[in-house]
Amino acid sequence: MRVELASEPIAPDRDNLDWAGATPTVAVVLDGLTEGPATGCRHGTAWYVGQLGARLLAYAGTGQDLADCLAAAITDVGRLHEDTCDLAHPGTPCTTVTMIRRRGRHTDYLVLADSPLVLDLGGTPTVFIDESEKAVSAPIGRPPNATPEELKAFIQRQQSFRNVDGGYWVAQLDPAAGYHALRGTVDDAQGAILASDGAALLVTDFGLWSWEQFLQTGYADGPQAIIDETRRAEAGDPDRVRWQRAKVSDDATVIVCRWRPGL
Repeated sequence: MRVELASEPIAPDRDNLDWAGATPTVAVVLDGLTEGPATGCRHGTAWYVGQLGARLLAYAGTGQDLADCLAAAITDVGRLHEDTCDLAHPGTPCTTVTMIRRRGRHTDYLVLADSPLVLDLGGTPTVFIDESEKAVSAPIGRPPNATPEELKAFIQRQQSFRNVDGGYWVAQLDPAAGYHALRGTVDDAQGAILASDGAALLVTDFGLWSWEQFLQTGYADGPQAIIDETRRAEAGDPDRVRWQRAKVSDDATVIVCRWRPGL
């Protein structure tokens, strides 16, 4: 599997809450959720995604079911800081998970929350994205162009809907999260793009690209080209007038994977 990877934080002086990594057979993208100033964790979200991502790569290489891999990784990271942090705090770090694994002609996938996976099935993009967070957030009043205080208040309301029945699931403390993910196996895929939601805005929120264009741009020009075009769109709407959104920009991460058909 040939892999190209690009990732940028929301701004040069900010921590990147995304994480991405790959081996010759596994690719993983994590998008750590933005939290308020109080999380109960002395380490922070960037630390959490780094610890979880490294373990996901290792566990996925063992051949276990991807949900089992995620459960083991969540458990491991929880044990790392259970003695130093207040893991009962509702804002304890959490993340989306998007991953694939190649096994001969088979491609296993797992998508937890809204970081999309675009699989190339013979030149046709098939998209897996879990939008249950949006279904939960709409009734509790997601502010379209939020001030920092409005965003903080919204996040606090949203936290009560995480990892509960009727809510939405992310990787945090409960090892059962992976069993609520979109997951399965496809045969004869030719490639894939994994992205954080901040790198998929051209399709999901801005409506400027199709998934076909997203896939073909990644193939032809690489992952940085997708991020660069996203940044141009964001910079052209700094007051969030054309596209109402919580933040002007977001962390953005893209992994482009290619392999020869039939292998």
